[in-house]
Amino acid sequence: MRIDNNWNLQTSSYGRCLRVTVLLFVLQLFAVTYSMAEDKLVIPKLNIKPGTTQQLAVQLVNEEAYVAFQAEFYFPEGIKPAKTSEGKYIVSLSSRGTTHSITANEVSDGGLKLLSYSMGNTSLTGNSGDLFYIDIVSEPTFDGEATIEVKDILFTRASDRKEIALPNASGIVDTKVVKGDANQDGEVNVTDIVATVNKIMGHADASFNETAADVNNDGEINVTDIVMMVNIIMTGGSRQDQQEVKAILKEYGFIFKGEK
Repeated sequence: MRIDNNWNLQTSSYGRCLRVTVLLFVLQLFAVTYSMAEDKLVIPKLNIKPGTTQQLAVQLVNEEAYVAFQAEFYFPEGIKPAKTSEGKYIVSLSSRGTTHSITANEVSDGGLKLLSYSMGNTSLTGNSGDLFYIDIVSEPTFDGEATIEVKDILFTRASDRKEIALPNASGIVDTKVVKGDANQDGEVNVTDIVATVNKIMGHADASFNETAADVNNDGEINVTDIVMMVNIIMTGGSRQDQQEVKAILKEYGFIFKGEK
């Protein structure tokens, strides 16, 4: 009986150790998955004019470094990826992937698969901002709002060449233009002022919408449009946005009534 008890005790101890080891392994896997949860593709809202070709910006927000990626895009009715006269899809990388190549082709279910890699296995640079662009065509009859879906997003991690699945993403294309929403995020706030200043200074992002930024509809984007954006925010924006705008203007010597 004593021998049996000893054996049971040893078996029990072994079982506990095994369970602890497995639990730690699972927790490590979960930790890796959790850390990846913040890495994602983002498609800023695009105001599109029917019957035109425009550039769709796709952004990457990431903590990890990656050397390659692939993803499949699905476009709504009335929107399709543009092609060259030779029948090639028009896709390009931002400055985050200067050493990378990118290619695109239609898959059997109608999606557009993009693939990007570096022959030297160098990492994509930066941790936010535009990663690549797709030229898209809107039909003359396209009107309203529609969603672009992105699925099967896979990135190859630089540290161990492990394939990491990022969450599905989506973006909105809309024929309606919100005046003042220069960066097309659906709101008029201080980031639109910054985006417009960058445009005037010659450093606009691909997501910058000139029609929205031309608040006074005079065909030009200048300081007058910035003033009108400030008016929009100060009369209808959130308190936080108003305080941020005030802080920026105070840096340039503006004094608001009732304040010193």
